[in-house]
Amino acid sequence: MEIRLNKKEVLFGLFSGFLANFLGMIITIIVLFQETNSSNIFKIINDSFLDDSISKLISLGAILNLIVFFIFLKYDYEERAKGVLLATFIIAILTIYINNF
Repeated sequence: MEIRLNKKEVLFGLFSGFLANFLGMIITIIVLFQETNSSNIFKIINDSFLDDSISKLISLGAILNLIVFFIFLKYDYEERAKGVLLATFIIAILTIYINNF
C-alpha cells in the first residue's frame, strides 16, 4: 500500500486556508465593527496590531477555515483538506506566539 501526497493539492489547500482566514478576519471586522469601507477595515487591522488584539481577530477569522475544510472533504479533495488543516495549525501556533511573546 503506497501513500502518495500530492504536494500541489496540499499547497492549494494551504493557500486556501490562509485566504479563508484573512477573509474571515475581514468578515469579523464587518460584523463586529459595522464597517464596510476598505480603508477603515485595514485601519482597524493596523490598530489591532498596536493594541495587541490581533490574535483575537486571527482566531475569529480561523472559523472560516472550518467551512473550507468541510467543503473540501465533501467533494473528496482530501489533500486540499490536509492543506487547510496545516494552515489552521500554523495559524494556531502563530496566535499562541503572539499572545505569549
